[in-house]
Amino acid sequence: MTVAMGLHGLQIEKQAAEIRQNLKRLNASFADFLSNWDILDKHIRNAYSQYDEDHKKLDRFGLQLDQIQGETEEEK
Repeated sequence: MTVAMGLHGLQIEKQAAEIRQNLKRLNASFADFLSNWDILDKHIRNAYSQYDEDHKKLDRFGLQLDQIQGETEEEK
C-alpha cells in the first residue's frame, strides 16, 4: 500500500509540474496579448484624436465657404 501511495504522490507531483508549466505559458501568452492590446489602444486613441481635429477643421472650412458664398451673393 505504501508503494502505491508513493507512486500516486509522484503522479500528482508530475501533474502539478505540468499545470505550473501550462500556467507559465498562459501567462506569457497573456502578457503578449496585453502588449498588443496596449498598442491597439494607443492607435485607436491617436486615430480618434486625429479624426476629432480634422472634423473641427472641416467645420471651420464649411463656415468659411458659407461666408464666402454669403459675401458673393450680397455683391449680386
